[in-house]
Amino acid sequence: MVLLLSSFLLIISWKLTLSAMIVLPIVFGFIYFIGKKLRKYSKRSQQRMEDVNSVLEESISNIRIVKAFSMENFEINKFLDATKRYYNSLLRMTRIRHLASPINDTLATIAGVIILYFAGKNIIGGSGELDAGDFLTFVLAMFSLIKPVKSLSQIHIKIQEGMAAAERIFEVIDTEEKIIDSPDALQIANFENKIEYINISFSYNINEPVLKNISFEINKGEVLAIVGPSGGGKSTLLDLFPRFYTPTGGSILLDGNDISGIKLSSLRGLMGIVTQETLLFNDTIKNNIAYGMDDIEENKIIEAAEMANAHKFISEFENGYKTPVGNRGVMLSGGQRQRIAIARALLKNPQILLFDEATSALDTESEQLVQEAINRLMKNRTSLVIAHRLSTIKKADRILVIDKGAIVESGSHDQLVNNGSLYNKLYRMQFQDS
Repeated sequence: MVLLLSSFLLIISWKLTLSAMIVLPIVFGFIYFIGKKLRKYSKRSQQRMEDVNSVLEESISNIRIVKAFSMENFEINKFLDATKRYYNSLLRMTRIRHLASPINDTLATIAGVIILYFAGKNIIGGSGELDAGDFLTFVLAMFSLIKPVKSLSQIHIKIQEGMAAAERIFEVIDTEEKIIDSPDALQIANFENKIEYINISFSYNINEPVLKNISFEINKGEVLAIVGPSGGGKSTLLDLFPRFYTPTGGSILLDGNDISGIKLSSLRGLMGIVTQETLLFNDTIKNNIAYGMDDIEENKIIEAAEMANAHKFISEFENGYKTPVGNRGVMLSGGQRQRIAIARALLKNPQILLFDEATSALDTESEQLVQEAINRLMKNRTSLVIAHRLSTIKKADRILVIDKGAIVESGSHDQLVNNGSLYNKLYRMQFQDS
């Protein structure tokens, strides 16, 4: 419509058309200004909406804490503050959006009035290049042009609002992966010999080292335990092996091959990982144990559950293995979740096991059941175990004591407990009553 009507106006009178277009730079400049402002405020309003969702998610996830501390009103006020900020940002954006239309109308009307006045005056005086009929046709076409031009300006405004949302989305989508396979990465099927950590250093923030020149090795079939005070870097040390992070210094070798040159899928395919915070999917117990194995036989799932000391409590549920566990496994106790996770690891039958404080949050009975399952899982497998409860790692082949990002002691339980240093201190603190 804009192209058609503009061509028609040029045919009738190119001089008048160019005169009318003098106002266009002002209109387009204003539309650009409005669009830029809207993009800014749209981005801000989405950030405010994110704050609202964050407050809601936190309040609902931590509902027990909110109730226990009688903080309902505090959370309500926090939510109201977040929604008020969101409302104000939306209001500001709406004001600017609706400012565009009346200003554009005003500018177009001013242009029309000016043309009507000067061209009409010349026609009445007999000096105009158009007769009265052509002039009225020109004016009618010019005012008909206003509506499609307004529509185009609204499209620009919508695009700018959409771009603000798209920027936030593509900021995540376009984030480059930091840990990827190299073009000539090795595909490995088996772990044959040993794992070596050579002068490993790591830091999350510059000048704040978490690990400092860590070196050790673990032979196939050995159980290596890692202990030490909280914040010493134990979990980070374990996370480097599956390449959740890349060391800032040193290298990790698997059978003499640097793990950075091994395909991630094949490296992680060798591992079974059980963490302190066991996260299950909002699915049945069966599907959580057989995660990613659609064609697995049910008797193998049951066998893994039995080895993990989980079959008994699963059988007590009305729906057995078809019982849903809820979001993140909330329908199960901590010990039950851990045993489901161990059954999942057993079913995968990994060659290397990583345990991160897998029994630290359990009661005595659950800990005993989980520890029995862990012992079965570790049998004839290479295992790296982090433990706060030192009773769980007495039978480890070797124990590393990590403190402030460095190995301060290394040896068997009997060697370390008798040398009077950090391990001995930790052990006495846990067993001072006995």
